[in-house]
Amino acid sequence: MLCSLKPNSLLKLEASIMAAAYAALMSLLNTSELILHPSQHWLRINIIQIESLLQKVRLLQEFLEDYSHRDHQEMAGVESQIADMAYEAEDVIECYVLAQIPARSTGSEVKYSTAFSQCIHKVIEEMEDLIKNKLMRIKESIGKFEEDPTFIDFSPAVSSRSAPSEQNTMVGSDEKLEEILDILTGQQSNRQIVAIVGMGGIGKTTLAKNVYEHPYIKNHFHICAWATISQKYSARNIIYEMLSEFGQSRSESHLSDDHELGLAKCDTGEEQLGEQLYKSLYGRRYLIVLDDLWSIEAWDEIKRFFPDHCNNGCRIMITTREKKVAAQLSSCRPFEMDLLDDNSSWELMREKVFGHQQGCRPELEELGKTIAKNCNGLPLAIVVIGGLLAKSDKTMNSWKHVAGNMKSIINSEDNEKCQKILYLSYKNLPIHLKPCFLYLAVARQPYNIDIPTLIKVWVSEGFVKPIRGKSLEEAADEYITDLVDRNLFILPRRGVLGNLLRCGVHDLLIDLCWREIEKIDLFRVIFDQNPKFMFQLRIHPSPLKPELGSVPRALGILGPASLSASDSTLLYAVQLQLLRVLIMTDSILPDENSQLMNLRFLSFHGHLDGNSILRFYSLMSLFWNLQTLHIHNSLPEPLSLPPEIWCLPHLRHLHIERCVLPDPPVDKHDSHILENLQTLLVVVFFRCSEEVCRRLPNLKELQVMYVDIPQGVEWPFFCLHNLVHLQKLQSLSFCTKSPISWEHLSFPLSLKELALIGCRLPWEDMSIVGSLPNLELLQLWFHACKGQTWCPTQGQFVKLKVLDIAQTDLVHWRADKTHFPVLEHLVLRYLNLEEFPQNFGEHPTLAKIEVFDCSDSTKAWAEQVGEEQENFGNEVFRVIIPEREENKTTIITSVGGYTLSQGLMIYD
Repeated sequence: MLCSLKPNSLLKLEASIMAAAYAALMSLLNTSELILHPSQHWLRINIIQIESLLQKVRLLQEFLEDYSHRDHQEMAGVESQIADMAYEAEDVIECYVLAQIPARSTGSEVKYSTAFSQCIHKVIEEMEDLIKNKLMRIKESIGKFEEDPTFIDFSPAVSSRSAPSEQNTMVGSDEKLEEILDILTGQQSNRQIVAIVGMGGIGKTTLAKNVYEHPYIKNHFHICAWATISQKYSARNIIYEMLSEFGQSRSESHLSDDHELGLAKCDTGEEQLGEQLYKSLYGRRYLIVLDDLWSIEAWDEIKRFFPDHCNNGCRIMITTREKKVAAQLSSCRPFEMDLLDDNSSWELMREKVFGHQQGCRPELEELGKTIAKNCNGLPLAIVVIGGLLAKSDKTMNSWKHVAGNMKSIINSEDNEKCQKILYLSYKNLPIHLKPCFLYLAVARQPYNIDIPTLIKVWVSEGFVKPIRGKSLEEAADEYITDLVDRNLFILPRRGVLGNLLRCGVHDLLIDLCWREIEKIDLFRVIFDQNPKFMFQLRIHPSPLKPELGSVPRALGILGPASLSASDSTLLYAVQLQLLRVLIMTDSILPDENSQLMNLRFLSFHGHLDGNSILRFYSLMSLFWNLQTLHIHNSLPEPLSLPPEIWCLPHLRHLHIERCVLPDPPVDKHDSHILENLQTLLVVVFFRCSEEVCRRLPNLKELQVMYVDIPQGVEWPFFCLHNLVHLQKLQSLSFCTKSPISWEHLSFPLSLKELALIGCRLPWEDMSIVGSLPNLELLQLWFHACKGQTWCPTQGQFVKLKVLDIAQTDLVHWRADKTHFPVLEHLVLRYLNLEEFPQNFGEHPTLAKIEVFDCSDSTKAWAEQVGEEQENFGNEVFRVIIPEREENKTTIITSVGGYTLSQGLMIYD
């Protein structure tokens, strides 16, 4: 019989070391592939050697993916070795590239470096030795361990004889409790599964226990049982605990006398116990609670022992942190637990501190409410703090001490329960998500994280694993979805098409990220006293220049409206040659003194001046690996980009408010194709020549403006009929003050989102837009169309979900529900309609109508549709008619008297 157990503290450390090792490998893999890209042909490297390195890296990556969840005693040491090797190799590669850039910029021949080749050869040999020796030994050991017929899982079963016995105060979930009781005791005769889902510590178990112990439940069911599953579970022990709860004796269960809750050897097999459980339940109306279920696999192991054909109203209730588990198992809509509001937080804390009988003294109540509010709605944190307050003196000084030290109290080593509950969510993450989750530690606004920016930074850091047929951003978006489904992201805010735009992360999870990061020194964030600056450091010295010590990988310069000269020079005072991510809200653009040629992500929101822009432009072609460039244009005139913008082969996102894109340089060798560019905004006077289309083959989002077109320039000059050749384009925002005809404008069939602003296109020609087969969102703003009558064509707008019409002279809208067969969201602003679409009150997919500053007749029509939808049985339908336009949420910029969308509309 084989056994290999380790202390929990060691297992916790391993999870974070694995994250660091995997992040290092993914980043090295990304960097190695970049230097093999055809655009880096100027580098003198041994391609065979780099491909050999890539082969070893992929083997190590696969090993971590396959074995990172195994608790083997040698794993921690191996993972540290892997991380060190990967960091060393990547620093060698990047230092070598940066050393060659000066020669490239002057047109000199790049010299081959023997030292570089030797360093890479050394890392390859070390990796090969590790793979052949330690990794093979670990694989063989784990294989024997799992195949041994005498193996018994000695992990604690974590099952319980009954529901948790601690105090069971519940607030804010009375409606959910009543709904669950109705389902559990309802008339459905077939077995039903009810799921309660939410983040760790949010009160799932408390709600389940209140249901479980309710008198209705005790009277309704013949037999009830509770089992806590958790991540480490034993099907045999779960079954045994249920049998014990049913009143079965040890002898009846054929268990040996020395059996101790499944932790000692037992001759009775799982199948025998399962058969006895099945017989105990058969023919009786039962309620089984499976608390803390993490996977479908756990359910699959035990589900056959719960009779499913008696048709006598049996029920199973599960609690889980995993939305996918809840959605797959639940017979009805899962019950999602929400964070508590301020009033409910104080109600729960007051109950924990003073109980049912005693009230809070008035002089303590205001401070108590503040303490409860600062728990940010998480019942687990409220219970922990409430328990401490209950034991402490009921004085202002005592409570002020607690208020000033809440995080340290909740995260203290003495409070293992709180840490353990939250840590389980991190530990259960697949290895590719762990470094992405830990990166959230740098979030300065954890309850308002910009998801598109986070995705771009993950990609720049090299954390995202490529998926065949998908861009790195699409793969990262799946990471985001996975984190949301695991309830690690909260307060999701979505766009009108359901895309996630912003999310929050509870500050206790941010604290968890910090604790894990500090264990392994994945990176550090240092704030100065203002704070103005944020450093994120990789704690590994540069192998080629060890005297530099730790080399920063990302740096944020933040702070007040202006920086002093000494503050600004900090950008050049630190060794930043390996910096990848630079976010500046105040400072100056990088110049020739800043050593920032390794940047992958540059976001600048400071004050621009002509000289700094010119200095930055002169360096642009040297940013060999720049992927995201975002510059907020604070100047009154558009920024004219230099021709060197076409020399950034890895550029993925170019976001400069009001910029002029130069024509591509004449190039016979096609070395200036931006094959990775996906986002281009906001371009003034965009000239869509055939050559531009050819050099932007994968562009997905484009925003263009034609305000104050120079005199003598006509629409044919801009070649907008070539837009049809941007065959990957999904989102287009087109803003103008000059009327345009359809003969000068065409759209690719790939479009999903289209915003037309000020175009004055005839309503009768809207069939051109309606025929776009993939269009889901259409915004028609500020006289996008002209005329008083719109008669849509039957059989068009087949996928349109959102229609937003603002400030046109439309009066007669002659349509019905068949003209927009899948419409979900209709927005009308500044309209004076007199004739309206028919039978929208019976539209099967319509869920919301919003009306802003429209005529009374338009408001009355919307309200009538709402009443008809309610009579039609649509309970989710909403009509929103706010008194003020400020009730909507959007990101807009005033340009030339018009409002241009900076990203399509977002509604709460």
